[in-house]
Amino acid sequence: MSNIHTVIFDLDGTLSNTSVVTMAALEHIAPNYSFPVPSVELVKRITGYANPEFYYTLFPGFDRETVFNMGMDVEREENRLLPSLGEKLLFDGCRELLVRLKEHGIRLCIASTGDREHVFSVLEGTGISNFFDTINCGCPDKIEMLHEIIGGRDRGGILMVGDMKKDYEAARANGIVSVGACYGYCIRELADFDLYIDSPLDLLEIIQ
Repeated sequence: MSNIHTVIFDLDGTLSNTSVVTMAALEHIAPNYSFPVPSVELVKRITGYANPEFYYTLFPGFDRETVFNMGMDVEREENRLLPSLGEKLLFDGCRELLVRLKEHGIRLCIASTGDREHVFSVLEGTGISNFFDTINCGCPDKIEMLHEIIGGRDRGGILMVGDMKKDYEAARANGIVSVGACYGYCIRELADFDLYIDSPLDLLEIIQ
């Protein structure tokens, strides 16, 4: 696929191992509200939901106002912890992948349903914000997000790299190829991506 000119990345679970900072924040904040600390498997499975839906899904059956307030505290704790994690929050090989793609002259974009403060905190905290030509976030409709990023460009030269159902559904709805990040939160057996990669640098083999 040597005609690739644009790669659109999801963020959480694709470039950043967000569960690390989310779990650390939950372990600190949830007990203050007498909430159970969820498993890392559950957090990974629902990562990608926009807030506050993420927290409502994480704690079903609890008072929504209390869940919302707890979620806000978790977000603040995540932002406090992010600077100390830095590039360690990235999956191994992601930074090198971004460097190599830019060397190929490929346009890099972010499409994340996470809210703007979270997305920019992660991008800036990990030191990768400058790699991206376009950052689209804070919208629950990923199909529309991709449509805005694609614009009038040749869809045959665009890849969407993600880890969740909404990533390959949005790619399919926009007529572009989807790539599942199996090194992240994508479970190959449960997904329906067009292609799969087991490490970030495997993407280079697809575009060459």
